[in-house]
Amino acid sequence: MSTALEDTNEITHAEQKTLYFDDVMTALKAVAPEGSTVRLIGFESADLFLRAGYRVTENNADVSIACGGEAEFAAARKIPHKKLILLPTHSHCAAVCSVYRTEIKSFARLVTGEKPHAVAFDYRKAHSNHASLFGEIVSLDLCSFDASFGARMNGQRPESAAADEISRLITSLTTELRSAEKDVSAQAKALVNAGRCAAEIVTEYPQLLHASGAAQAAEAHRMLCAAEGRPYGMRGETEMLFGAYVTDFYIKSLTQKSFDFPPNNNKRIDSVCEYLGADIRRACVAVSPIYSPQRLKLCEYRVNEFRTELLRMLYDIAKRRSAAWQVFKRLYPDDGYSLKTVLDKTDAPLCVALAPDVFKSNSLLSFLKQAGKLEKYVV
Repeated sequence: MSTALEDTNEITHAEQKTLYFDDVMTALKAVAPEGSTVRLIGFESADLFLRAGYRVTENNADVSIACGGEAEFAAARKIPHKKLILLPTHSHCAAVCSVYRTEIKSFARLVTGEKPHAVAFDYRKAHSNHASLFGEIVSLDLCSFDASFGARMNGQRPESAAADEISRLITSLTTELRSAEKDVSAQAKALVNAGRCAAEIVTEYPQLLHASGAAQAAEAHRMLCAAEGRPYGMRGETEMLFGAYVTDFYIKSLTQKSFDFPPNNNKRIDSVCEYLGADIRRACVAVSPIYSPQRLKLCEYRVNEFRTELLRMLYDIAKRRSAAWQVFKRLYPDDGYSLKTVLDKTDAPLCVALAPDVFKSNSLLSFLKQAGKLEKYVV
């Protein structure tokens, strides 16, 4: 498959086998002896580690331990240490992979860094927003589609094994969560176990991480809300909401064979700066270059060649997403009523239209920009 990873000056460490554990203290004892120094990121208290005979420091440490999501994972990777342990409370899919998302002011990008020595998948530490945890896993479905699309456009063979594993995982998890309705403990166990399975899939196929058009749109929405001082939802729930919008848009676009005029990158840069609060220089760097006529014609040919196969995949994704949607809503204490405030429907077209220019991916959404299909939504 093709990958959307960007060049980075950060050191790429040699891959090592990551050990899996059910709690962070067992993980720590497995990789570092008592008396070792540890640096903690995302923990409210150090008492657990002090009582176990470890020394907590703010300086160079034998072990860095990060509790939380990708922001905490990235912070831990940037400080000197000999071993790295992650305790995901969310972002389980990204916990084991050496690829991670980092923010540079308003923009985010994917970089390659150190792979953790150990990861603790502890359901007792799962984030209370179970809907977002579920959304993170369901969103892998569209990531798999867009990674396959990107492979086709680059003349490569998609990884069908990954798509099959993800579809089975989502179907199984949806059924399990439906039977555990309102049982918070059972939900947490199911979600963290599924998160571990998802992490194993993403570790084997790192090109899946944040590969979808929904992931791109979620980044644009994050920037929009930050620029306007509005609160925004967790990543999983935002991608879940955009996923339905993007899937329908994909199906509609693939059933129409006409191409529009090439995109106007100058207008796009202006919109990214005006609406998403981006710096003009960074916006100019981030905007995706317009395809040459030869490349666009080749991609158009390949879209026509694989159209039936692509649509079949999207219809299957839409079916699984429909089944997951009811479960997703009922994971909220108010049965999804609060979702009305997570995503403003008037923001969706703008975020989808600008998404290819704020987060890189070889997605169908990025191609639709090249085909001029998003221009009418750019304001």
